[in-house]
Amino acid sequence: MKIAYIFDQPLPGKEADQMQLINTIAALSRHGCEVTLFLPASNVDDLPTADALREYYKIDAPFKLDCIHSIFPGPRIAEKVVHPLLCTTLLRKKLRTFDLVYSRNIPAIVTSLSTGMPTMYDTYRPWPIQYAAMIPLFRLIFMDRNFLGIALHSEYSRQAYISKGFDPHKLLTAHNGYDKRYYTPALSKGEARALTGLERDAKIAMYAGRISMKKGLDHVLRLAQARPDVEFVFVGPGDESGEFARAAQHLANCQIIGWQPEDALPKYLFSADVLIIPPTAGPLQKTGNTVLPIKLFSYIAAGRAIYAPIAPDTAELLQHDRNAYLVEPDDEAAELNGFNALIDDDERMNRLSNEAAKDAQNLTWDARAEIIVDFMQRRLGEIRA
Repeated sequence: MKIAYIFDQPLPGKEADQMQLINTIAALSRHGCEVTLFLPASNVDDLPTADALREYYKIDAPFKLDCIHSIFPGPRIAEKVVHPLLCTTLLRKKLRTFDLVYSRNIPAIVTSLSTGMPTMYDTYRPWPIQYAAMIPLFRLIFMDRNFLGIALHSEYSRQAYISKGFDPHKLLTAHNGYDKRYYTPALSKGEARALTGLERDAKIAMYAGRISMKKGLDHVLRLAQARPDVEFVFVGPGDESGEFARAAQHLANCQIIGWQPEDALPKYLFSADVLIIPPTAGPLQKTGNTVLPIKLFSYIAAGRAIYAPIAPDTAELLQHDRNAYLVEPDDEAAELNGFNALIDDDERMNRLSNEAAKDAQNLTWDARAEIIVDFMQRRLGEIRA
């Protein structure tokens, strides 16, 4: 299967959607698909190469790369529209040599369908319940006979489309994943802390992901303030404004570590006693920019106790007091009481850790690719029939 993957951002980068993209095309390539990634480029004299991306993201996969000169940098809405438009106009003849177009970008989906190409959309967004004004656009997309469907990152998002009357036959739940190479063999906490330099005998609670107050990290800082005996470690990119660093600088038990490449992140996760998803519903229900966060798959793969809020998306993978400790979101007393009940109970942490490690076996990127390829082959067969 030959796949043209149109992505609307230049690479490399450290954002979650960029990590999700590169791991998806790598897994599809390993699964036997011939994938060409079409990226925008602002400087034709300094273009990335496929080998450079493989090295940056530490992945092993035979995908190809094609860069199209575009208007980067520019207004984000213009970037999202111009690049797919250029791809489908300048490369119309080349795209015809592919079996399908795949993208996370809605303008790319629309312009690809306008050329008559079979087209697959990949998203975490439950658009119909977040922005009702987009429903008519999606109705037109679903009516196109060449629209294969949507690979959704959660059943929560899939049900959002079904609740608005969209065809379930074109909706696939395909959870994100992790790269098994970096979590095998598992490290003990002692081994991992020897590699990271984190305090060997401390109780460590860790957040790994984008460091931004928009992710609910004010709730984690509140826990850190209440438990000065616990070390709180934050690993990830972000905080360009310095807002989080300013808020954390007065807490002696908070340590900020920058972004780590995918092959280095596991040693930090293995160092933790508890891995934290901020106990708030804000990113899901208010801003809508986090649905079944990608960090969760790395957390599960690390086989450490997970502390998280009760939420409809994470409920697909986390069950209270089986593989995670869940608390009522945005309830200060419940957040602290739950954290104490977990971090102070070694037996519970070990039990939850063991169950998480068992659950990780079927949550790899390669397992996701297999599901998506089977879906696309079925839908392509139906279209051709």
